[in-house]
Amino acid sequence: MRRQDYEIPKNLIFETRDIIDMRGLNLTLLLNPPDFDDILDKPAKITRAQLKLKFSVLSKEILAQGEVAGKASLQCSRCLETFEAEYKEEFTRLYSIKDEIIDIMSITKQTLALLADIQNLCRPDCKGLCSFCGANKNETQCGCKPPVFSQFACLKDLKTKE
Repeated sequence: MRRQDYEIPKNLIFETRDIIDMRGLNLTLLLNPPDFDDILDKPAKITRAQLKLKFSVLSKEILAQGEVAGKASLQCSRCLETFEAEYKEEFTRLYSIKDEIIDIMSITKQTLALLADIQNLCRPDCKGLCSFCGANKNETQCGCKPPVFSQFACLKDLKTKE
């Protein structure tokens, strides 16, 4: 089989025999973002995804090296605004030449799952929302003043007799 005649499987599940026959494979392709809708928690979603993949045939194994890059629409953890962020994640896996298939789709999904940060910020200095009126502090100064809490406030009305 010649590399230029090889049709890349849409589900990214490769036949090991094909990779061995071609003595490896290098490819770059755009992925379909809706295929990854189940990876990130809503409202976050992948908006663009590109895969660079290189298969190298070793003596008893096949080395798969990949890079998934693109854009994701995320929600800021502080102000709740939606913003676009670029990402680039790499992966490396070894497969036995005895395996019948090489499932790159599952590795790609696992790699994209790494985008789910604990805290996504639209910008490093995001001021967040006012905890009293809910205004976005990045856009407006609401003027709310937080109440002063004192653990001794209950004692102010106590009087001592002398």
